[in-house]
Amino acid sequence: MKKVIIIVGVLVLLLGVGGGAALFLLKDDTPADAAADAAGAAGADDPAATPVAVGKKPIYFGLNPDFVVAFQNPKNVRFIKASIEVVTYESSVIDDLKLHMPAVRDGVLTVFGKQTEAGLSSPEGKEAFRAEVLASVRNTLQQLTGNPGVELVYFTNYVMQ
Repeated sequence: MKKVIIIVGVLVLLLGVGGGAALFLLKDDTPADAAADAAGAAGADDPAATPVAVGKKPIYFGLNPDFVVAFQNPKNVRFIKASIEVVTYESSVIDDLKLHMPAVRDGVLTVFGKQTEAGLSSPEGKEAFRAEVLASVRNTLQQLTGNPGVELVYFTNYVMQ
């Protein structure tokens, strides 16, 4: 009987430790903490780093149609196809994007044209590519409207061939 009590006690202890660890690892950051972490990690000098608007709902907008671009490869012609969605918290930015879509797409296509197969093959390269696209969109909007407006860029479809 003593062995059963010890085994049950050990099991309860293990379940308690496992549950505590699971709660700690799976907890959600509050939006303010996530925004502060993102702003701190990106650095103040990074033009692509912007604080996330706390309490506001994001507005997603697709830069349609998809981008299909040949990219640099010394051996043969390679293509990348990507669907890009941008995030803003201001509805006026969507109007600006629609109005200036030719200039925005031109800037993004310029970024696409600078890419290499080696650079786009690694996760780090894809993140750097995403940052360049974000910087291009923000710079274009800043020049044309005085407001960079776009907070994030997402690739919702990404194929290299």
